[in-house]
Amino acid sequence: MKLKKDSIKNLDKIGAIAGVLSIVLYISAATLSFLPDVVSRLFAFTFPLLWILSFMGLYRFLKTEFHTSSIEIAYIFGLIGSSIACAFLVVQQANFLWHEEAMISAGTAEIKALSEAAYRGANRVQMSLDIVFDIFISISWILFGLNIAKSRYFNKILGWIGSLIALSLLLLNLYSFPNPPAESGLFDIGPFLGLWSLIFYVWFTISAFKKK
Repeated sequence: MKLKKDSIKNLDKIGAIAGVLSIVLYISAATLSFLPDVVSRLFAFTFPLLWILSFMGLYRFLKTEFHTSSIEIAYIFGLIGSSIACAFLVVQQANFLWHEEAMISAGTAEIKALSEAAYRGANRVQMSLDIVFDIFISISWILFGLNIAKSRYFNKILGWIGSLIALSLLLLNLYSFPNPPAESGLFDIGPFLGLWSLIFYVWFTISAFKKK
């Protein structure tokens, strides 16, 4: 019984480390253009899976201190959002590859134009899934942020800032729908949520290993 209990306790640490790794892979896939395509795709497909582990660990960590309905909702929405992220990234990368193959094999300008139109139509699917992801992940971080602010292991301002950034991301996506905020002349909040998440997960890792 003690071995099983200790294994569950380690989920806090696993989740914290997974959170740090997820943001590192996210930044690497988005900014390191010199990486081989297969490596970039591996990073892109992996970091949503690490998000799932990070939400499991964070849920476990906060729940042992206080168990609220908002933590339950944040946890479930985080898992759903992470799963959607993996889905839209797979669809996105497959669309890119199929489009490249179609353009290479196209023999005439008319076929290229038809392939380009088909690509734009299919690409809207993954862009819409991206917005679905933003909705779920924003609500998750809004609620997690409020609970982080109440935890003695974190800082109130840290939690409130996370909630505020996530709320801004949600509102901007709803306002600019069906287009992403960056394509509608608005500000892209996503990188700021990523930066905040990295700071938070580093703090979470330290707290998880220090917690008795």
